[in-house]
Amino acid sequence: MAIFMDDAPHVFGTVITIAVLAYVTFGLRVYTRITRGSWGMEDWLMTVAAFPLLILTIACATAAFNGVGIHQWRLELEQNVKYQTNGLFWFFLFEVFYCVTIIPVKLSISFMLVRIAENRSWFVWCQYGIMALFTTMNAIAAFYIIFQCAPVSAAWTNVGTCNASYILADIYYATTAVNIFTDWATALMPIPLLWNVKMNTNAKVSVGAILGLGIFASISACIRLKYTVNLTSATEYLYGLANIVIWGYAENGIGMFVGNLSTLRPLFRRVLGLGGSSGQTAPSGMTPNGLPSKATHPYRSFDPGFEMGTMHSIKEKPSMATSTQIVGNDRSSLSSDGESQKHIMEGGSGAGGAGSFGAGGIVVSRQIDISHHQ
Repeated sequence: MAIFMDDAPHVFGTVITIAVLAYVTFGLRVYTRITRGSWGMEDWLMTVAAFPLLILTIACATAAFNGVGIHQWRLELEQNVKYQTNGLFWFFLFEVFYCVTIIPVKLSISFMLVRIAENRSWFVWCQYGIMALFTTMNAIAAFYIIFQCAPVSAAWTNVGTCNASYILADIYYATTAVNIFTDWATALMPIPLLWNVKMNTNAKVSVGAILGLGIFASISACIRLKYTVNLTSATEYLYGLANIVIWGYAENGIGMFVGNLSTLRPLFRRVLGLGGSSGQTAPSGMTPNGLPSKATHPYRSFDPGFEMGTMHSIKEKPSMATSTQIVGNDRSSLSSDGESQKHIMEGGSGAGGAGSFGAGGIVVSRQIDISHHQ
């Protein structure tokens, strides 16, 4: 049996919707990272977060059928009295796993930014400070929630002793304030990070917007802060918890969703043709290479980081051979462009590694021979 009315359907519907978004994008994240060979610390952390989020999802969805979001007068009916205890138990699990889940979710997002900005020490140290702040605060909150009552089960059975409810409310306020501050700090940091990156404006905007999506998780925290006062309510306690559960789960679920979404740009680019970084435009009817746009493209697409160019066949059907020599750091590569894929090797660490081109310099020379057959 279950009790499912009042605000309980809102709790269940919100939790399931956000959970689907979070776990679908997590699966796409795993696929994208593995196929591109770019699995990193942030991916391990998000994988760790997927397990407590699953428990949090079960706790919130089950709470919707066990008294959370139900008006007090319904719970006082003889057949519904048990749901008062059941609802408190599932809310207790929500409180604990809210704190346990949000730590690896936020760490994953922070480590992704650290990975991008590994050469900017000021940015990296700021992120480490932010990570230490929210990890410490959420860990303190989790331990307090678990041990605020003696025995622990008194938190839902009311058999034992517990600290005053206003202390828990204060812990909530402090934790939420820290999470909001760190969310906004993390969301705004990509702006200076991308300022001098060599990509066109559209690409910068798209990357910055994706990295800054954590603001939406912060909005959930701001809204939840409004309902924290319900923790001290003597009446309609379980009914008032519905909004805390909804927005608390949204903060974690949306955090995972946007953290996953920020890694899917290569997948979007491949499937939808979005997110190119070149700012070059071509005249009407012409390709960026200056050849007619109706020319066919008989080559197989590779990752943009490795593509060298396109072989075109024109109506006159001339034979065209192209060779490209790439020289950098005393190393060179010479091969036909028909191979489509080139590998530029990093220079060695020897004394002459920089060559005459400067550190990291690359010089490309191209020779094209065209012969017409009568």
